[in-house]
Amino acid sequence: MADRRPLLSGMDDDYGSYALSQKASFERTFPTVMEAALGFADEPVLRVVDQGASDGRNSHVLMRDLIALRAGRPLAYSFIDMPTNPWDVAHGRLNADPVIGPAAQVVPTPADTRAVDAGSGGHLASADDHAAAVDEALASGATTVIGMAGIPLHTGLSAPAGTVHMAITGTTMHWVEAPQDLGSARSVFPGYPDHHDEIERSAWRDAAAQQWDQLVRLRAAELVPGGWFIAALPASETPCPDRTGLYAEIARDMNAVLAEWVASGHIAQATADAVVVPVWMRTVEEIRAPFEAGGGDVDGLVIERVELFRLDNPYFDPDPAVFARDFVRSCLAWGGPLFRRAFTREGEDRAGLLLGEFLAELEARVAADPDRHRWDYLEALVVCRKRD
Repeated sequence: MADRRPLLSGMDDDYGSYALSQKASFERTFPTVMEAALGFADEPVLRVVDQGASDGRNSHVLMRDLIALRAGRPLAYSFIDMPTNPWDVAHGRLNADPVIGPAAQVVPTPADTRAVDAGSGGHLASADDHAAAVDEALASGATTVIGMAGIPLHTGLSAPAGTVHMAITGTTMHWVEAPQDLGSARSVFPGYPDHHDEIERSAWRDAAAQQWDQLVRLRAAELVPGGWFIAALPASETPCPDRTGLYAEIARDMNAVLAEWVASGHIAQATADAVVVPVWMRTVEEIRAPFEAGGGDVDGLVIERVELFRLDNPYFDPDPAVFARDFVRSCLAWGGPLFRRAFTREGEDRAGLLLGEFLAELEARVAADPDRHRWDYLEALVVCRKRD
């Protein structure tokens, strides 16, 4: 069967430019991260892995603060993301940063024979190669080393077992690697109210639960005793069939536009069905589930707290047209490749035109009722610690 949707890695190369909501969500983790870092003040090297770092734009403030906190003591900070992540963009942003650029050594270097390039820049493809390159840089006298590792989060360790002091992430672990033929009938986001097929919802729930369990176990394995896993995750207040959370309102608009297009014959139902964003917004109960199943911990990792929070829409502007343009553009950064891939079912020559029409209709709906989209961001702050 032909792929119904692209790989999770197909985000816009300028994704970080429109990731203001992801930035705001990630920043909610910063106070906890800095507090945890103080507890490792005596560590010879503080090792931090930034899971799903994209181009790193949203991580720079935290890196600067950690560099200042370490005050010359070694820090190893690692960007972890997909092999097709825009690694050249990440390298360029670091080199251009007036604080980080002069202070840090980035690995892999162009001369590193372990470097891999999937057409998006040099990175390291395994936890062992990543750790070796970081250690070599530290041994050469570097005090801040930033590693680039292209390792899908749910498939393997990002760093060798028992070596990480803090694993951190923001708006990342809701992506689900589900079977390509698993649909989300009438809803671009699985599990949302427009998704009426219970068999499909159940399959997505199972896939999301299995992947969350795997993600937690991998983080538990990476951490040193006393290490921290600190995450800001897209969340839902309620389970299926009333699941709502991140992008609830814009998702409703997307579903409505696609349904109207099908009804008018503008596109086929199969095209609308192919617009699936493979994500799952977990409830607090779903986040806690693997820990409760393990009697309170997962391989020694214990939840300290889980708390929901909402973000004011960072694209909001008094001018509804400006707000609608910027907000929809931010959705295009993660959704553009998904939408375009689905629209190619109507022919390569129509795909670009349909994408343009889709965005225009979304902008019109947002501009018509901007307040409905004002609080369209629900996240969970999850703080876990590995038992000593």
